[in-house]
Amino acid sequence: MKNYIQQLVELFGHNSYSAGTQKKVQQWLADEEHVDEKNEALRELWKQAGEQRIPDGMQQSIRRMQQNLGIQAETSHRNYQLFIWRAAAIFLLAVSSVSIYLMLEKDRPEKDLVECFIPTAEIRELTLPDGTHVMLNSKSTLLYPDQFTGETRSVYLIGEANFKVKPDKKHPFIVKANDYQITALGTEFNVNAYPESNELIATLLEGRVKVEFNNLMSNVILKPNEQLIYNKQTKQHNLRLPEISDVTAWQRGELVFSNMHLEDIFTNLERKFPYAFVYSLHSMKKNTYSFRFRNQATLEEVMEIISQVVGDVNYVIKGNKCYVTNKK
Repeated sequence: MKNYIQQLVELFGHNSYSAGTQKKVQQWLADEEHVDEKNEALRELWKQAGEQRIPDGMQQSIRRMQQNLGIQAETSHRNYQLFIWRAAAIFLLAVSSVSIYLMLEKDRPEKDLVECFIPTAEIRELTLPDGTHVMLNSKSTLLYPDQFTGETRSVYLIGEANFKVKPDKKHPFIVKANDYQITALGTEFNVNAYPESNELIATLLEGRVKVEFNNLMSNVILKPNEQLIYNKQTKQHNLRLPEISDVTAWQRGELVFSNMHLEDIFTNLERKFPYAFVYSLHSMKKNTYSFRFRNQATLEEVMEIISQVVGDVNYVIKGNKCYVTNKK
């Protein structure tokens, strides 16, 4: 059983799967059965990541990502381990994504990497060494060199960010996320690339960008107000003309959900509020819902409206958890 569980964890950590499969694995990680074997398998995967021949800056970033997600390589607190399994599963997806970034950067000289992590319920602005302005959404990580010295200005995103790129035609600005990248000269665009999501989304606000996907074998040139959605599992993509105010709502502290399943809405709420959602995936309706919440809306206000609209769910906020159940 021990070797079997380790193989499953390693397989999940090193490959990309559909959102449905990811949720099932996260649930499996979260149950109490064979918890010691799962703990050991995760520690072994972290050990492997630490032994890879990667720049020191990246190793430090991976360790910081573990800490930021609340994951410790060594701990004897069984209850604490059960609480963080879901975060651990998301971390495995993030490490898998980072390995692709390293592969793409392998021919470049090693540079010191800066890691900026945004905690739950926070949004932060920063300026990159080239003068590019970035706004990072909650539970997002941006990796970038302390100085851009090559032919391109490449950064790696895990999560969501808005980029206002400093013009420099000789040095294109590239955002990498999984097997997906956006290249711009001087422009503004939004990228949503959370590792637990099955979709990567790029939205152009102004200027012109090239979006490459499917292991960089396909590409699309976006025009202003266009949005490209790429499915990591099917490798398919489609173009949309979204409401730009909806795309940028997170920058104003607003919550906008458009035709989303409840479990995806809860995942988004876990980024906005410092609460973990506890619910049975099988008991959730498969319907999709749309909501818009103002800035400064509390979790209590949000859940009250969701409960009224959905109609057959109850919720209880206790401690740092929000329990969602079906009405009997």
